[in-house]
Amino acid sequence: MKDVGKILVWLPVLIVVIGLIGWVLTLRNDVTGTVQQIDGVQGELPGIHERIDEGLEATLDIERQLNDRIAELEKSLAVASDQMQTIMGDHSGFADVLRELGEAGALPSGERRAYGGYGN
Repeated sequence: MKDVGKILVWLPVLIVVIGLIGWVLTLRNDVTGTVQQIDGVQGELPGIHERIDEGLEATLDIERQLNDRIAELEKSLAVASDQMQTIMGDHSGFADVLRELGEAGALPSGERRAYGGYGN
């Protein structure tokens, strides 16, 4: 009976010890798995960084090309604007000459036009 009493006293302690051992082993497996996942993610990071760098370089190339095209368009627009001002100035000069001749705004077809305000 005395042995049964000792067994009954130590049985809950033994169950708690077995439970703690199981919990520690489960926790260790979880930590090991997490560490392996972190190592895997860290192993993928250089590849991710490389893809980001390639994408960034491609984006910068596109930006440079677009900036070059915009600069060319601005230059073309400035040249066209200058040519338009020259043409309109010439038209204004033609209008002055025609006014002096008394034929202001008369075209060979007989159509009349009003010129002015181009040189302002």
